[in-house]
Amino acid sequence: MKILTILIFSGDRFDVKDLLKDISLLSHPNTNVRVVEWSENKEILFKKNKIYSFFKKKIKNFKVYYQKGNWEYKYAKFINKFRSKYILVIGDDDRLNLKNFKNIYKYLGYNFSGITLSFRNYKKRKDIKIKDKYSQDKIRTFDIFTDINRIGYTSCQIINVKLLKTILKSEKKYLLKTKFPQNFLIMKMIKKFNNWKVLDLNCIFNRIGSFNDFWIKENLLIRLKSEYLGYFIPIKKYYSNLSSDKIKKIYTHIFFNNIISWLFLSLKHFGKTKTFKNIQKERKILKEPLLVKLILLLIYISPIFLLNILRVFRRKFLLKL
Repeated sequence: MKILTILIFSGDRFDVKDLLKDISLLSHPNTNVRVVEWSENKEILFKKNKIYSFFKKKIKNFKVYYQKGNWEYKYAKFINKFRSKYILVIGDDDRLNLKNFKNIYKYLGYNFSGITLSFRNYKKRKDIKIKDKYSQDKIRTFDIFTDINRIGYTSCQIINVKLLKTILKSEKKYLLKTKFPQNFLIMKMIKKFNNWKVLDLNCIFNRIGSFNDFWIKENLLIRLKSEYLGYFIPIKKYYSNLSSDKIKKIYTHIFFNNIISWLFLSLKHFGKTKTFKNIQKERKILKEPLLVKLILLLIYISPIFLLNILRVFRRKFLLKL
């Protein structure tokens, strides 16, 4: 049994070639590499199969699976399919910070329930060559109040497969609810095993970029809604024992680190009425902190051109809360 499975979901794009190149250079013998290919475009598939054939010669323990269906369905189907001690699900447009990524294997010898890796965003290939000045090879205990927003980054979660199996059956019904199926699993594992770690070493280059009109039309409102569903339902489910003040602290941290940026993007493309109507029910999952309520009211009554000022205010002050 291998110590780590790297599981890649890939569709109608060719970015997976760069990621597979990273993995081939990693050349770690104790690693499985699995690709779930969901493209149905024959021309794209023909070209991608050439890529996969090439890397099957470069990467040991490499297999490709072909599976239709949405992201949540594929995640639920494949997260428990492979035999290894840990599994890492990574997007095909993300990259490995090879020098740092190699250091994770020394931590995989421990029986942690999981590890949240640190990352740095990139837009262009040249960005991944910049050195990480503040990245530290230091592992620490997960802090529910300051780290919870980080579990939403799918490509940064190394999950203990054996422990995952003990909770997967009872939690599987929740995995199709949002764009963040891993949040339900990870929060349950953190609560049950109390042995989740955070590695303060940038191991992943997380791809960010512009969204095309089709993606915005089909996905943006769903994504904003999922930010609420994917964090606040499992908090309500697993951490209802916390005091109201502690829940408010967690809520505020997630709102200003995750939700508000998607809110601004939705306002830009869909306007105030449609955006706020979209999250009307989701805002009631947990009791909304007064600060969040006031900020949302301010956003709603402010002219659109003033939202840029609120964005600056968020970056300089609110993210420090």
